Amino acid sequence: MKLKWIFAPILLVLLGVALWQIDLAALWHSLLQIPLWLIILLPLLQIASQLLVNLQWYAISNSSGVRIRFWRMFYVNCQGAVVDSITPGVKVGGEVTRAVRLRQEADCSTEQAVAVVAVQKMFSFAAFFAISLLAVGYIIAEIPHLWAALAGVLAIIALATLAAYIFRRKLRTFFRTLREQVETLKQNRKLLAGLILLSLVIWIMYPVKLCLLVAQVSSISIFHVAAVTFAAYMVAMLPIFPGGLGGFEGTMSSLLLTFGVAVGDAVAVTIVFRFVTFWFVMILALGVLAVNKSISFRLVPKKRRDNDKQN
Repeated sequence: MKLKWIFAPILLVLLGVALWQIDLAALWHSLLQIPLWLIILLPLLQIASQLLVNLQWYAISNSSGVRIRFWRMFYVNCQGAVVDSITPGVKVGGEVTRAVRLRQEADCSTEQAVAVVAVQKMFSFAAFFAISLLAVGYIIAEIPHLWAALAGVLAIIALATLAAYIFRRKLRTFFRTLREQVETLKQNRKLLAGLILLSLVIWIMYPVKLCLLVAQVSSISIFHVAAVTFAAYMVAMLPIFPGGLGGFEGTMSSLLLTFGVAVGDAVAVTIVFRFVTFWFVMILALGVLAVNKSISFRLVPKKRRDNDKQN
């Protein structure tokens, strides 16, 4: 059994024990403090985040010569989001799914599809780490163990880079395609600046959502909230927990407690934030996939469906 599948159940059990010790009445009281307008606003902000991410994918794909419609790209991203939720760590499974589906939908080469995925991850991770270093650096003296999470994520990137270097000959075609796409982006400075700005906006929206939640139950610095957000995502990126489950919730709750948020309030904020940014996204993605399948089923003639069943 792989090590990650040993740690995941242990952490979930510990999380269950922690929840068992929480005063459920206090937790329920904390949940009731969150106003209805915010419960409605947060999913809308998350939908906006998903659309912005899709816009980034769409812009990168089309600038690279991989032609695909905006909503078909959204469909591809929904498939990737579902796989992301069941694969551990840095969403490798979801990106593989996106590359495969992008190749099929856009009718492009495997190298082109993989290069598009790599370019999007390059922009996304660059913005994530830039903001994370600023946020975590602000409170690193108060919580020294945040270095462990940062070191873990950096170690993963280093290992991935080393693996790419070792297999560089086999990946020669991919890297050539990737370099061509990067050169194309460098020539279009407006698009390059737009993609960088888009990545920053997408990631900044996450601490903004958490700030709106925390403000209902406590008053802590916006920089502390940003640090809590990105520290939790750093831990979630470690390839141990499917979808980052357990590690994300435990990190966010414990850091909120460190900054003086009451136990019930910290757990309530974490539950709502995680639902909006994880479970709601998965429900939305499954809904899109179900609707697409239903529409496709209706468009296929009955005679053809009967023939497919017989075959």
